[in-house]
Amino acid sequence: MKYEGVQCPVCLKAFDADSDVVVCPECGTPHHRECYDKTGDCINAVKHGTEFAWVNPLVPPVVAETKKEKPQVAENPSVIAIGSLNKENMPKNGVIGEMSPDQMGPTYREIKGDEKIGDYTVDEYASVIQKNIPKFMPRFMMFERTGRKVSWNWAAFFFGPFWLAYRKMYKYALLGLLLTFFIPLVFYSSVTEYYQESFNLYGEALTSEAYQSTAEMNDALDTLQANMPEQPVAITASSYIEMAVDILCALFGNYLYMQKCTGVLDKAKAMEDAEKKKAFLEKKGGRSVLSIILVIVAFYAFMIAIGVIVNLAGTDLATFLQKFIK
Repeated sequence: MKYEGVQCPVCLKAFDADSDVVVCPECGTPHHRECYDKTGDCINAVKHGTEFAWVNPLVPPVVAETKKEKPQVAENPSVIAIGSLNKENMPKNGVIGEMSPDQMGPTYREIKGDEKIGDYTVDEYASVIQKNIPKFMPRFMMFERTGRKVSWNWAAFFFGPFWLAYRKMYKYALLGLLLTFFIPLVFYSSVTEYYQESFNLYGEALTSEAYQSTAEMNDALDTLQANMPEQPVAITASSYIEMAVDILCALFGNYLYMQKCTGVLDKAKAMEDAEKKKAFLEKKGGRSVLSIILVIVAFYAFMIAIGVIVNLAGTDLATFLQKFIK
């Protein structure tokens, strides 16, 4: 008998070959029939409904052999230990951090293509992102699950509005450039006057042939530095605003990009022709260096137009408004 030698949990006497044993159908605990009838129920009845299951103490547990070189969890091969994450085993659509009960510390799991992020699947978002899918997909899922709008994007921090243009978010890119140069545009006359005077002084110093030695050159440069015009407050303020714009791009760039991708999918949803839909997603999604060039050209064309208007008017906006401010 497989229970021979095991103690009855009621009377604590060991079962022998002739024992009349009753096994609980719920958890598998064995009892003497007499003991079971005496208690009227399983001795472990309070544990029923949980994950408790009786284990024979005389039978050693079977331990599954694990291979150290494969840190994946056996029950879910898509779960990858943080130390083994690399380009070769990076999932197609990105990874998301989760805790695994079978391993110490955080692990990452693959985001499946049919998982939903709002109204669309991961694969549908991937068709718009096209490049660097593992970078954006976990963040999109985080936005959806937590309701947050903030994450950090280093590329957006270093390149600001130009990164927005790179990801074809033209309106935000132009808005970022406009905010950066808004104050210099308002004080256009003083800013251009400062740069013209500075360039003239530098030009005179660099093209002069009167320097006979290094000491004379250094003296001339010191004189140049002393005669340089004072930098307008507008330029200083513009540098702070540029930093603020870059930080905002870094904090909200991923969320804005998710909104952009969602808008593209909303428009593509109404298209019945599969080929036209595919072409639309390829055109509106992905990234483009040409977009950066177009945004720069458009913005500096706007700057030139402002310069022409200021020259024709003979004044900039700040000087014009000063006439009405006492």
